[in-house]
Amino acid sequence: MKMRCLFTNLLLLLGLNLFAGGYEIKVKVNGLGNKNVYLGYYFADKTYVKDTIHLDENGAGVFKGNKKLDGGLYFMVLPTKTIAFEFLVTEKQEFSITTDSTDYTGKLKFKGSDENIYFNDYQRYIGKQNKKMAKLQERLKANESNADSSKIIKDEMQKMQNQVETEWKRILKEYPGTFFADIIKIQMTPEFPDFKVDEKITNKDSVLSILKYYYTKNHYFDLVNFSDDKLLRTQLYYNRLNTFFTQIVFQPDTLIAEGEKVIEKAKVNHDVFKYTLEYLLNLPFQTKRMNMDKLLVYFGEKYFLSGQADWVDTARMAKIRDRVVKTKPNLIGNIAPEVKIITLDNNIRTLSSIKAKYTILAFWEPSCGHCKKLIPKLHEIYETLWQRPGGVEVMAVMTQPNLKTDWEKFIDDNAMTDWINGYDPYYWTDFRNKYDVYSTPTIYILNEKKQIIAKRIDVDQIPEFIDSFEKSGGKL
Repeated sequence: MKMRCLFTNLLLLLGLNLFAGGYEIKVKVNGLGNKNVYLGYYFADKTYVKDTIHLDENGAGVFKGNKKLDGGLYFMVLPTKTIAFEFLVTEKQEFSITTDSTDYTGKLKFKGSDENIYFNDYQRYIGKQNKKMAKLQERLKANESNADSSKIIKDEMQKMQNQVETEWKRILKEYPGTFFADIIKIQMTPEFPDFKVDEKITNKDSVLSILKYYYTKNHYFDLVNFSDDKLLRTQLYYNRLNTFFTQIVFQPDTLIAEGEKVIEKAKVNHDVFKYTLEYLLNLPFQTKRMNMDKLLVYFGEKYFLSGQADWVDTARMAKIRDRVVKTKPNLIGNIAPEVKIITLDNNIRTLSSIKAKYTILAFWEPSCGHCKKLIPKLHEIYETLWQRPGGVEVMAVMTQPNLKTDWEKFIDDNAMTDWINGYDPYYWTDFRNKYDVYSTPTIYILNEKKQIIAKRIDVDQIPEFIDSFEKSGGKL
C-alpha cells in the first residue's frame, strides 16, 4: 500500500510538472457556440495562428498545450478571420476569458490574470479616447479654413493627448516591471526639456525644431526594455524601429551610426538582438532610397561575417558574404572600378580615359527585352545631355560576347554610334562582380572624378538626377 501511494503521488507530481510547463487559456464566448476559433499572435508587422479549438454549444473551449507559449500580445480570431480581442501572455499562462458576441471588447473579462485585467481597462480607456479624437479630427477638417476654430480644436486635441500621457505615467508608477508597463513605455516619445534659445536669434523656431530633432534622435529608445523579448511578439517594437529608421533618420551614414547604437542596446537579449540586426540588414531591400546598400555592407561585415550572428547557417552566410563582396566595390562615393573594353571599331578604351563632367555607364545586352526599350531611350536622353557644359558621355558595355553580331546590328538599327560602345570578351575587368551586374540594363552615373554618384537608376530619372546633383553643388 505504501509503495502504491508513493507511486500515485509521483505520478501526480509528474503531471503537475508537465502542466506547469504548458498553457491553459479557458475561453467562453456567449453567442458563439459550435464554432472554430483561433489563438493568434503578432510578430513584428505580421500575424500568425498558434492554436485552434472548437467551442461547444455554450461557446466554451480551452486553448491548451504542454509547452509554454512565447510571451507577447495574443488575440482570438473569429470564424470570419477577424480579430475579436487582444490579451497579454506572460509567465502565468493559466487563466480564463469570458465575453459576448454582441460586444467582444466591451464585455471582455479576465479571471486569474491581473495583468490582463489592467490591460483590458487600458484598452477600453484608449478606445474611448480614440473615438473622441476621431470626432475632433472630423471637426478640424470641417473648420480648416477658420483659424480661430481650428486653434480651439487643436487645443482640445492636445489636452486629450496630455490626458493619455498622464494615464501612461500612472500605469508606469502602479505596475513597474510588468509587460504591460513595457508596452506603454515603448509607445511614449521623449519628453523635451525646457530648451533655452536666445531671443535675439531671428530664426528661433528653426533652432528650436533642430534642438527637438536631435533630442528625439538621441533619446528615442530610452524607454524601450530591450531585455524583454515579448515585445517582439507585438507590433510595437517593429513600429518603433521602422518609424525611427524610415522617418526620423535618413542618410546612410546616420542610419549606420544610430543602427549600431540600437544593436548594442539590443544585445542584452539574444532574440531582440537577432531581430534588430536582421531588420537593419534587410532595410536596404525595404526602401527605395539610393545608397542604402551601404548598410548591407557595414552590418553584414561587422556582425554577420564576424561570427556574431550565430543563428545564421552556412548556406545563408555564404549568400550574405556574396552580397557584401559584390556590393562593396560599387557603393556610392567610391571611385568606380576600372572598365576596359574593345570598342565597336576594334580599339581598346578604358573608363578612366573618358574626360567628361558626367559619365553614364550602362551594362546591357541586345537579347534583353528591357534593354531593347530602355537603351534607345537612354540614347535619346544622351542626345539632349551631351551638349551641357563639361559634357556628358556614355560608355555602353555589352555583357554577352557571344551576341556580338546582334549587338552590332542593334547599334546600327538604332543609330547609337555617337557614344562609346564596347564589350569585354576577355573579362579583363570582372565587371559582373565589381559592378554587381546580375540583371540588365544596369546603369551607373559617375562624376568627373569617376566617383559613383548614382546606381541602378531608371533611365527616365537621369536628367532630373543630374539637375538635382548640380543644384546641390555636387555633394554626395
